Amino acid sequence: MRALNSLRLSIIISCFFNLLLALTHWAGIANNRLLVTSNYGLSALVTGLVFCNAIVLTHHPEIALNQRQSVWLLNFAALLIAFLTEWL
Repeated sequence: MRALNSLRLSIIISCFFNLLLALTHWAGIANNRLLVTSNYGLSALVTGLVFCNAIVLTHHPEIALNQRQSVWLLNFAALLIAFLTEWL
């Protein structure tokens, strides 16, 4: 359970920074190559964290259904943010 909570917090923080980097790039505040590369890296990190979160969730069948649903929703939202910040 503790691993699931720390993964959830890591995903939320990574998504926040990913959105922050993407918004500064879209707004034209920072347009250097390092920002774009770090945004790609952060999106890859978010994707990896989501996969780790899914693996941890599948190996703990004792987790309640309502908590599983919130983790699935978080995973979906994180992947959506990661892919949309790269696509747009």
